Amino acid sequence: MKKNISISTCFNYDIPIEEQLDIIAKSGFKYISLGSNTNHSGLFEDVKKLKSLLKKYDLSIDTIHGCRTDIDDSVRMLKKFACAAKELEVSAIVVHPCQFYIEDNMVDEKLFKLLNVCDDLKPIAKEYNVKFAIENLHPKASTEVVKRALNKLDREVFGLCYDSSHDQVDGPRDFNLLEEFGDRVIAVHLSDRIKEFVDHVVPGEGFIDFEIICNLLKRKGYSNSILMEVSKEHTIFKDDIKFLEETYRMGCIIFDKVNARSSWRR
Repeated sequence: MKKNISISTCFNYDIPIEEQLDIIAKSGFKYISLGSNTNHSGLFEDVKKLKSLLKKYDLSIDTIHGCRTDIDDSVRMLKKFACAAKELEVSAIVVHPCQFYIEDNMVDEKLFKLLNVCDDLKPIAKEYNVKFAIENLHPKASTEVVKRALNKLDREVFGLCYDSSHDQVDGPRDFNLLEEFGDRVIAVHLSDRIKEFVDHVVPGEGFIDFEIICNLLKRKGYSNSILMEVSKEHTIFKDDIKFLEETYRMGCIIFDKVNARSSWRR
């Protein structure tokens, strides 16, 4: 079975995109996810050049990280992302519904905004043949917005992007979000968490129980790529190549577990 392992370009924006693609491909990855820094990827400046670079390094894009849905002009911006996604043959755009942390009394306001924006995104999704994956943020109020929205939104267009580091803020915590909405997951952002403000490290470096995550993704029928949204900022793997190789190795272990080929092991 082909191992669909992906890594986000946000792992180190100091490395130019072409150099990133070179070392990513050499480390074994077949997919990338474009991080939210569009200046780094050149997504809007020269999508044809980006497409050429992907072909050069035999890589494909599984998701693109779009803008927040609650910013001014979000629909226009997300239409630009969708247009680029179609050109690059990308099937999903990840969005944040609000700030990472909001107070409880802001949930209704943010939910109202998100649902209105999603109404405008439905025809865009159809026109450009993409889905929108709404990402869980801080486990309390911000993720409550996501949960309430998913209960109302068309599952043919909108799903969940499950972020493990976000889910486990102040953890270890339970995995109720995956239990409840695992069948709505259309993308994952997998990384480990060590403690508060030390996150998005390579799985195995922190306290997150990936055995549980893998079992839940398997049970809920997740079949898309295993996207490693890791960062160089806090990891023990300071060399870029070693970092990518270790990330790919752990991605393969997770992929095998989700696809019932092995048990979790470090």
